[in-house]
Amino acid sequence: IETKVAIEEGKLNQLIQDKVDGKFEDENIYKSNGTSIIIGGSTDSIGKNKREINITSMKVYNGQSDKEDRQSKRTTSQVVFAAGLNNLVTNKSVEKSDFRYLGSHFYEWGLTYNTRILNKNNLLHAKYGLSVMYNNLRASDNRYFVVDGNQTNLEVNPIRHDDSRFKNVNLVFPMHLEFDFTKSKVRDGKTYFKTHDSFRLGLGGYIGTNLKSKQHINYDTDGFKSREITKGDFNVDSFIYGLSTYIGYKSTSLYLKYDLNPLFKDNLVKQNNVSLGLRFDFN
Repeated sequence: IETKVAIEEGKLNQLIQDKVDGKFEDENIYKSNGTSIIIGGSTDSIGKNKREINITSMKVYNGQSDKEDRQSKRTTSQVVFAAGLNNLVTNKSVEKSDFRYLGSHFYEWGLTYNTRILNKNNLLHAKYGLSVMYNNLRASDNRYFVVDGNQTNLEVNPIRHDDSRFKNVNLVFPMHLEFDFTKSKVRDGKTYFKTHDSFRLGLGGYIGTNLKSKQHINYDTDGFKSREITKGDFNVDSFIYGLSTYIGYKSTSLYLKYDLNPLFKDNLVKQNNVSLGLRFDFN
């Protein structure tokens, strides 16, 4: 018994050491009857007659050759998800903002295509697609937005509320020049140009339209909870355009985007939406 315990303990120690050494790159791999189900990214070999189902990238690969061939095509596709902090730039600064720094968030879902620009060089890529952006602002000090003609002002609510949230949903077309430092690989005399397997840098922007705007105000009066939802245009600029950049390793990047258009098109003081967070490109 002691011998068997020692053997199993050795296997466990080796497993831990392999994890520390980075030999296991993805913990979310589930295998059954020759089929692997992946959540996130994986560089593991599938094998000849086995299948890999990647939930996040919505792709199915039938064997390692199929995976390498498809991931090495000149144009590939990725599912994009991003999330982080959101705020407004006023007078070229977010200092002393009227909105909660940690309470104001953004989210983005999208589908992108990645095209290798040079046929035999893997550095430069054109990255383009379609995304839905959710920008949320939570005002501080019991304030909320009030429409006054063509002006949208932040005012103190005469009734004490728990929370106010102003949400804009935008449909945009992002476009980036991406520098991908993934090295090409040669197998059986064939060169494979994979992507999203090393450091990446993207520079570009986006253009689109505002789909909807609405304001949520939550109240808690004498133990009775209620929510007021107001939908409308709030004088929000419907034409959305801005600059964005990201830098990271493999599928994970630090992501920054900035709207060049003002949030409220006619306000005397121009304010521009800015977001900073993490971006995931599931290849």
